[in-house]
Amino acid sequence: MNHFPVQRFPPGKLNLTTSEKKVVDKLIQAAEEVAEIYKLQENPRMPGANFYPHDATKEEILKESQKNPEILSPYTIIERKDNKLQAVPYHAKYKKQLEKIAKSIRAAAKLTGNKEFSSRLYLQADSLIQGKYEASDIYWLSMKPYKINFVIGPIERYDDKLFFTKCSYQSWIGIMDEEQTKEAIAFKDYIVSARRKVLAPSEKVEFLNKIQVRVDHTLIFSGLISRYMFTSSNLPNDVNLMEKHGSEIVIFKQSFDNKFKTQHLPIFKAVFEDKFQQGYSSSVLKTGSLRNTYLHEISHPLLRYRDAETRLKEYFPVFDEIAASVFGVRACGSLLLKNIISQKELESIIVMFIARAFAWWISYLKEPGVLHYAKGFAIALNYFLDNGAIRGSQGFSWPNFTKLFVSITELADALERILAVGTYEDAKQFVDEYASLEVFERFRGNLKKFT
Repeated sequence: MNHFPVQRFPPGKLNLTTSEKKVVDKLIQAAEEVAEIYKLQENPRMPGANFYPHDATKEEILKESQKNPEILSPYTIIERKDNKLQAVPYHAKYKKQLEKIAKSIRAAAKLTGNKEFSSRLYLQADSLIQGKYEASDIYWLSMKPYKINFVIGPIERYDDKLFFTKCSYQSWIGIMDEEQTKEAIAFKDYIVSARRKVLAPSEKVEFLNKIQVRVDHTLIFSGLISRYMFTSSNLPNDVNLMEKHGSEIVIFKQSFDNKFKTQHLPIFKAVFEDKFQQGYSSSVLKTGSLRNTYLHEISHPLLRYRDAETRLKEYFPVFDEIAASVFGVRACGSLLLKNIISQKELESIIVMFIARAFAWWISYLKEPGVLHYAKGFAIALNYFLDNGAIRGSQGFSWPNFTKLFVSITELADALERILAVGTYEDAKQFVDEYASLEVFERFRGNLKKFT
């Protein structure tokens, strides 16, 4: 990677006081400083990035972890000393950088006039220095939503392709878009209320009344998130913490707008039949794409099964992501029946589901860490094609909308069943049958400017 892992977004017109602007400036300073740590962690040439010694084998690491569980802690760097693997806590390894970051965060905490947000910032600074994140996360999830949103720390595991265990540092700052947040909350409330209890054999995590959602004007991405340019997030990742305290879904408005303009809409024009395209305006498609983002993140916490990651192992990320996307689209059936959305709006959601599938494949070609997204969407497209729910010879279309929606419902049930009670072999068999990326390759010629 050549460019520095920081992405700034044009601020636009934000309703911030002079004091709030000063707070944001200090937080941006902290976010930018996180990129220095991430640069030390990332290494796309190595499956274990820089989390493990480059000469250490997977077998050696696993063997050593049986004697020392800290080897596979999400928050340690593994070093070789005297020919032995040792775990060094992040907060010790990056002490100098973290002290500088914490200083910026504490300066922001002193400036803000919101006492609750100030307490949150002090806890965040302490968590970085101490390497203990739970208290900060619990306070964040229990506090009243505030216009300024600031997330920082070692969070996502995508760079650890050896074990999907080590967390990379990242940060983002956003200012709430109140109008679009209201629509996102309305979608969340409808979907959560319609959630039916299924698959009793597995212990289900239920915390539906604790899900928060917001749409933010994003100011900065730093660290890992600046590489992947996600359009949304759903935290925390710890299922037990989510069950007790809930989760927060964030839609990154600027990142979404950019991705729709540069990927989703051009991909739609490249992979759908010309005649089929005429039924959908760009504004309808943009709304459909944004709602895909809502739906995916809202559905994530509805599909949390405590033991799924242990059972499915390396296949878990594939099912975790695609199940949320398919379940979210399926949940729109009840919105259609209640006249909350029209059939055309539902169709636009499904159209953009397919376009976004190709966007993830294109992202995978540039950033192999998102392979699980590409494989998941390949499962969906291959499943629909095998069932005759969509056609893909001269560009995508569907011969019968009802048949397609039935296929979506069947796939959603199959994916949730694997998450809930499926075995490792069940997951492997499903991936072997449906996850071929050839479904994308056949359109490579149409997508030359992206690939």
